[in-house]
Amino acid sequence: MVLKNFWTPQLEAKLQAWHRLQQVADGAKPAPCFTIAREFGCQAYPLAENLVKRLNTRVAGDPWVIIGREILDRVAELSGYSVAQIEKSQDTPSSLKAIFAMFLDTSHAEETEVFTHMRTVIREFARRGNCVLIGRGAVFATQDLPNCIHLRLVAPQRFRVEKIMKVHSLTAREAEKYIELHQQQRDDFVRRFAEGRIDDPKIYHLVINNSRMSVENIAELAEEYMIRYLD
Repeated sequence: MVLKNFWTPQLEAKLQAWHRLQQVADGAKPAPCFTIAREFGCQAYPLAENLVKRLNTRVAGDPWVIIGREILDRVAELSGYSVAQIEKSQDTPSSLKAIFAMFLDTSHAEETEVFTHMRTVIREFARRGNCVLIGRGAVFATQDLPNCIHLRLVAPQRFRVEKIMKVHSLTAREAEKYIELHQQQRDDFVRRFAEGRIDDPKIYHLVINNSRMSVENIAELAEEYMIRYLD
């Protein structure tokens, strides 16, 4: 009696999904890659962690990894600048670039060179596949790569303020200022790094309201999209 009830439509669907994932992982095809962009305060890293965990339990082959600061480490190797110099250059508003140039501030990496290396490094990781690239303008650097799926997280201000308050132990007002500062830095970096707007929905496969879904459910949705999109 147990055996008669064992095979269910739900189980069959799961096995078919598993089979499609193995096809995606086939060495003859480019391994898939995700990029995640977000409004500051959204849960990009928790989402990446959940997504990688899900995929590593289902897909054979090379393990999935999260690529964040590794981009800067690799750019540092190629450019000769330190990670600190690169970060300082990224976080400096473009309106101040001329001022730093006037005083020959050598603590900042040369921007054009850094961006060239950063684009190269991002594309190297993306072509290798089985990775989740977070931020750094990866969505722009990989727009033409067919194995990449681009996600963007958005959320109301209140949701993002509450997340920042919790993570950094800040008051609501402090969290608002923190978000404003870092969002401005990131927007300015993207404007200098690539042509286009990071909030343009047309450059993404999925734009998801972080406040409407848990990161676990978003990861499940992204995985299902990958199965359908790269099948």
